[in-house]
Amino acid sequence: MVRVTENFASEGPLSPPIREALLAAFDQGWADPKKLSQAASRAAILRNQSIENIAGKLSIPTASVEILGEPSLGHFLAIAGFMQSGSPFAYSSIDKGKVRAIARTQGVQSIEIPVTQDGQIKYPDSLPEKTTLSLQIANGETGIVQGKFHGAEKARFISVDATSSGTRTPLPPRWDSALFDARSWNGPAGISILAISNRADFTYPLPHIAPINSPGSYSLPLLIASSIALDVFQDAKAEMRRYLVEGLQKIEGVEIVGLDAPSLNHLLSCVVLGVRNEVIVRELASQGIDLDAGSACSPADLQPSHVIAAMGYPTDGQLRFTLRSEITQNEVDKLLTSLKAVIDRERKS
Repeated sequence: MVRVTENFASEGPLSPPIREALLAAFDQGWADPKKLSQAASRAAILRNQSIENIAGKLSIPTASVEILGEPSLGHFLAIAGFMQSGSPFAYSSIDKGKVRAIARTQGVQSIEIPVTQDGQIKYPDSLPEKTTLSLQIANGETGIVQGKFHGAEKARFISVDATSSGTRTPLPPRWDSALFDARSWNGPAGISILAISNRADFTYPLPHIAPINSPGSYSLPLLIASSIALDVFQDAKAEMRRYLVEGLQKIEGVEIVGLDAPSLNHLLSCVVLGVRNEVIVRELASQGIDLDAGSACSPADLQPSHVIAAMGYPTDGQLRFTLRSEITQNEVDKLLTSLKAVIDRERKS
């Protein structure tokens, strides 16, 4: 197996400081912080410090924070907690599959809001009474950021998806819940932050006896490592994204998705016309270069992306790039050179 030397895929190893913090956290944070022992008291202090630090970095009230050890459950809790019996649910055509699944399975009136070719959500002039709206700040495939939220305020409840933006983009002026993923600031997988600013109208949507707002089952060491990751987080450089975009534009038949749209620094999608993305990914992987293709919701089988389809782009040949702060211009040059060679060879075959 070829060693990965250039990683432009969404997954990556923890940085040394975070990995060391995680190992130390397993030594110190093994006790249940809800108990009364000395070890539990130390664990409770570590938990509270981590939550306060995360809340401060995310600019959310500490009292709003719920820690989730089940990130895949986060969207359901954040949204369904406000969905009253018979109340409508609105979401955009570029929302994640877990959000769209709620619309299909909850037996409520659902409203799919279209987007422009630049990935901007076209909010309607009005929404039905008591509508719960899923509001995506930035897309995890294209990196496109929503420039305006005009029209979103028509919703009764607003659940913000900040799982891709993390600390990079502020929350909108009004929100009832917001979901963050520690991986968006290079933290460990397995931890999400659910912020509930409107607890008065939130009801835990899963079976429960005690008055809870989240399952409460999460790894304290992962929480501590997520907090440390926020302290050392550095975003990818905007100049490096521009450099990659300019290089991709020089390759014949490559189209950048949402070229002129406001975007996060670390995410980018393009479409390679006339070449299967699976072939490109496999060829580059054999050279030690990793990147992603197809839908981020179905990475295992390279399903076509509903996101770029909703934006009006062809779904064949889609590639997704993730940039990190440590990626160099030489690494981007190697990616571009290898990518062009693979594309040229496949088109001639």
